[in-house]
Amino acid sequence: MAEYQDIYDIHRNLTGKKVLRGTRRQADEYILVIHLFVFDEQGRLLVQRRVDDKASWPGMWDISLGGIAQTGDDSRRAAEREAAEELGLTLDLSDTEPVFSFRAPKTFDDYWMVQIDSRTPLTLQPEEVAEAKWVTRQEWKALLDTHQVIPYSFQDLLFDLYEKQFPGTRVFPFGDPDDIRGAVFDMDGLLLDTERVARDSWRKAAPEFGIEDIDGILLACIGRNEAGDREVLLSRMGADFPFEAFRARTRALSHAITDVEVPVKAGAAEILSALKARGLRLAVASSTRSVTVRDQLNRAGLLDYFDAVVTGDTVEHGKPHPEIYRKACDAIGLEPGQCLAFEDSVNGLRSAYRAGMFPVQIPDLVPPNLESNALSWKTYPSLDAARDSLLARPIFGADSEKLDTLNL
Repeated sequence: MAEYQDIYDIHRNLTGKKVLRGTRRQADEYILVIHLFVFDEQGRLLVQRRVDDKASWPGMWDISLGGIAQTGDDSRRAAEREAAEELGLTLDLSDTEPVFSFRAPKTFDDYWMVQIDSRTPLTLQPEEVAEAKWVTRQEWKALLDTHQVIPYSFQDLLFDLYEKQFPGTRVFPFGDPDDIRGAVFDMDGLLLDTERVARDSWRKAAPEFGIEDIDGILLACIGRNEAGDREVLLSRMGADFPFEAFRARTRALSHAITDVEVPVKAGAAEILSALKARGLRLAVASSTRSVTVRDQLNRAGLLDYFDAVVTGDTVEHGKPHPEIYRKACDAIGLEPGQCLAFEDSVNGLRSAYRAGMFPVQIPDLVPPNLESNALSWKTYPSLDAARDSLLARPIFGADSEKLDTLNL
C-alpha cells in the first residue's frame, strides 16, 4: 500500500500538501520523522541491529525504533504506530512529550522516551531487524567504542537523558525509599470497594440518557473528580448532554447501596494500622467530594487513621493533575519524595507520579497495563500483599522496639 507524508514548512506548519513516500522534495519542504528510546525497569536501553541487506546502515546497531509519520499522523500517533508495527508494543504517549526535537535538512525529528517491563514480549520485523537486545550504559559504550552504532550526534547522552528524568521516563526512586515518612491513599477502588458500586450505577443509568459506550466512558473517568467526569462526558456525548441530571441519577443509585453499608476493601484497616504504628503520617487524596469521603471513611471505621483528608472539591485541578497529591503531602508536612501514594487507577497514578511520589499500584477494575506499570514504583495484587512486602524489612526509619510490636 502506498504511503503518503504530510509536508510542513520551515516553521513546522502543515502546508496542506501530501507526497508519496520517497518523492523528492524541495529544500523548503519538510516531513516529520519520529524516534523512540525504549528503556526497561533496570535502566537498560533496547537496541536493534539492522539486517545486512538493508539499503542504509546495514548490520549497524540502532536505537530502539524510528519511522516517518504518515499523512494525518501527529508526532505522538506516529510514535505509537511505529512502536506497534516495529516492536509489537501498545503504548499511550498522550501524557508525555518528546524528550527533544530538532530540524534537520528536509525533516523535523522528534525523539520520544518510554520505559516498559523487560518481560514485555516484542514482535520484531524480520525484514528490517536482525536482532534486538537490552544494553546497559557500559554495553552501549562498548558498541560505540567499536563503531557498531549509527553515528547519532547525541549517542553519548542517552543514558544521561534517561537518568535526568526527562518527560516520558520512569526513573525511581525520586528520593531514598528509606526516607519515606508518609503515605497518601486514594479512596474509591483502593480502600473502599465503591468503584464497582459506581460502575453498576453508571451502567444502570446509561440507557436512560442514551449512552451506548458507557464502559468506555467509565474507563476514561476512573480516578477523576466531578469536573473531570463532566469534561469526559461532554466531550463524548456533546455539549448539550444533561450532565447534572445524569450525575444526580448515578449518585442516587450509588447512595442507595452505600448509605446502607460501605464496602471496605480487604486489608484496608490492616495496612493503615501497620503504617500508622510504623510512625508514618497518613493522608487521603480522593477525587470524591469531602462530605462523602468523610462520611464513608467514618462509617467504614477508617477515618481516624488519617492525619489529613484532601478531596476533589478542594482542588482546582483533579487527577491526573498532581495538585491533589501535592496538597496532601503539604497537609502532612512532608515532601512528595518522602511519601508513598497508593492508587488503583491510571489517572491516580499519573497524578502521584507527576507529584514526584512513590506510586504503589493496587489494581481494581482495570488490570495493569504498560503505562500504569511504568508509572508505579511497586505493583501489588492486594493491600495485604503490599503490607506484607513493604513492611517486611525495617524501612521508614522505624526503630527495632517499634518493629517488635508489629508482629510482622
